[in-house]
Amino acid sequence: MSKDKIWQEYMEKNFDKFISSLKSDDFIKGKKEIINHQDFDFLEPKKTYDCLRKIITQDAIKKLQNRFRAHKHRENRGIKNLQLKSHSLYMLDKFKAQVGADTLEEAIDFLLSPDYRDYEHDVGLAKQRLGEGNFDSTELMIDSFAKRLKNYDRERLSLIIALAFNEGWRAAKQTKKRTGNPRQEALNQSDLYNIVVKSIARSVSVD
Repeated sequence: MSKDKIWQEYMEKNFDKFISSLKSDDFIKGKKEIINHQDFDFLEPKKTYDCLRKIITQDAIKKLQNRFRAHKHRENRGIKNLQLKSHSLYMLDKFKAQVGADTLEEAIDFLLSPDYRDYEHDVGLAKQRLGEGNFDSTELMIDSFAKRLKNYDRERLSLIIALAFNEGWRAAKQTKKRTGNPRQEALNQSDLYNIVVKSIARSVSVD
């Protein structure tokens, strides 16, 4: 992709967002102005900058130049942004260290690329060690699952969680046993849990 083509696509997508991010001090008149992107020529950077210098300060111009420079670097190298929750990034960093990868990109290659199939044992061992760690993945698991559901099903999921919580609350107040594994025994006696387990078993047998 040519440099000017990258510029044109970037400005079409990001011009309005960039202008709205500017503060009053970034405008030559000292106050925010309404700028219509249709009034600007995005064919090449120089023409756009020449027009903008009549409205915004040189420091604001530099902000745009820096953002575009970073974007062009990512485009030329085929680099895309990846958003992860902090605990997911922490897990990936730990995995990277376990398998001896130099970068996060290589760590993902260890997991997905057939070029790293000779390292399956190391990958499996690293995943096992990570699984034994104390990572807070509950939010991620629920969020990923909920996204697959329709709104009606999300409401039912919320109701099921409330029922499970209330059932657990009542059981906790009634249980005085401290030997063995009272938590697991209480779970096995949970009506709601057993209903779900039986339902899963029936679905598997049908499949």
